[in-house]
Amino acid sequence: EKRRSHKIPLNIMCLSIHHVFTLVALTSFSAAARSTIAFVGKPISQSHNRHTASHHKKLYLPPSLPSTVGVSKRLTSHLYGKDKYKNDSDTPKLTQNELLLQLETKLEYDGRISSKVSQQDNAITSSDDDETTTDDDNEETVISSTHRCALVTILGLPNMGKSTLLNALLSDDLAIATNRPQTTRHAILGVMTTDHSQICLTDTPGIIGSPAYQLQEGMMDVVNGAVRDCDVFLVVTDVYSGGKMDSDEDDDDENLDKMGIGEDMLARLQQAHRPVIVVVNKVDLVADTDESVYTNTPVKAIQTIQKWRSVLPDAFAIIPTCAANGPDDQGVVALRSILLANDPDVNVGAAIRNLGRPVAGMFPASSGGMPTNEEAKAILPLGPPLYHADFFTDRTDRFCASELIRETLFETLKKEMPYCCEVRIEIFDESKRYLDEDSPSGSNNKKNKSMIRIGALILVERDSQKGIVVGKGGQKIKDVGMDARKKLQAFFGVKIFLDLRVKVDKNWRSNKEKLKQYGYM
Repeated sequence: EKRRSHKIPLNIMCLSIHHVFTLVALTSFSAAARSTIAFVGKPISQSHNRHTASHHKKLYLPPSLPSTVGVSKRLTSHLYGKDKYKNDSDTPKLTQNELLLQLETKLEYDGRISSKVSQQDNAITSSDDDETTTDDDNEETVISSTHRCALVTILGLPNMGKSTLLNALLSDDLAIATNRPQTTRHAILGVMTTDHSQICLTDTPGIIGSPAYQLQEGMMDVVNGAVRDCDVFLVVTDVYSGGKMDSDEDDDDENLDKMGIGEDMLARLQQAHRPVIVVVNKVDLVADTDESVYTNTPVKAIQTIQKWRSVLPDAFAIIPTCAANGPDDQGVVALRSILLANDPDVNVGAAIRNLGRPVAGMFPASSGGMPTNEEAKAILPLGPPLYHADFFTDRTDRFCASELIRETLFETLKKEMPYCCEVRIEIFDESKRYLDEDSPSGSNNKKNKSMIRIGALILVERDSQKGIVVGKGGQKIKDVGMDARKKLQAFFGVKIFLDLRVKVDKNWRSNKEKLKQYGYM
């Protein structure tokens, strides 16, 4: 076994071309004829293989080409002294910075380019309280050891308001939101970053108990992946908690339990041992009076909160919200305060008190009342930010353009809209996007020349669906184009030239190759 520890491929690489060709020729002989290979030099014992272990051959290397073991020993000796490499336990434990500095000073040769480690202003430093990192622009950022970063997965039934809640938390329209179920088909990441926290929110497709085709299976794979990787669960439901809403495909799904999230998913939440926050959305739908729902919480909302508390007794909080009211909604503000509790200017208690009289079940019985900042930030793991401070989403401009066009299709066609519609961006020409910015100030050139040229293909599965999208005399597709162009111009801040075409692609939702191409699998 000691002889096998020498790695013959590394040694062979050090041989001269002549030795390599000689070795290849000799290895073609039979095992009996290859008892010994002899070259001039220092021998290294080497077993051929486990079948001829008893015939230990001698492989010779030129004296000027040492073995890899010798190299490592001399390197260790050079750094720590001649006898230090004999026992690994005697090797001094060096920090990464110390080791890099020693390598910088000890390993010098002609033509070597000095690394940044030797430069005092870019040295890697560490202390008990802070960590210094350097970004691509060589701007140093000091990260406190109390910085918190969390992956938060938003999940729930279709049409519960998950995308609306994401937009409200981010104070920006990142994900499209309509009143049609399963509007969201991809996992969409939105990042909230402050000096003390980074919250990575992932919006997921609505949970389907029995996927009907490959597209829905791919969407559920997205949900499972987001659930597996998250630090905090953000479960979004409404005041009906699984009550049937208007939908076109999933009304008869019998695999969802009475909570409307599925028995399997509910069991995963109960057994995950990770923080869970439940958001009871759309409480304004059951308001008894015209006054704020937070002044006097509706009875139906109270019943829903208590029902969720009975199945998730350890949930950190169950917050009533009206996400459609936007980022200033009191429920959204309270939820955002919990997620950003690590920031010193955030007051979790005050945000929750703005929700009105506390409702039984909003917080676990063991907590003794509404949470403090210390309790709220404890649900978020300590760690440095995963993304740059200016990072907002991982989705490209092409993706955002396709989603805005698909949202316009939902809004224009309403219930006539075929659920199987897919939008693919074939042309996204940005060559003239920054003309106004690049033109010199004070020039006589007219402004407003910046433009993005977009060519989009709308896919349907049947000829009859194509007729619905195009409309009589092409009026429907013209209306879609006009409305979508306005949205795209508002989103990108420049003029948009939009060309829409409709094509029949039969059964694309069940075609794995097409789904992979479209990013669903």
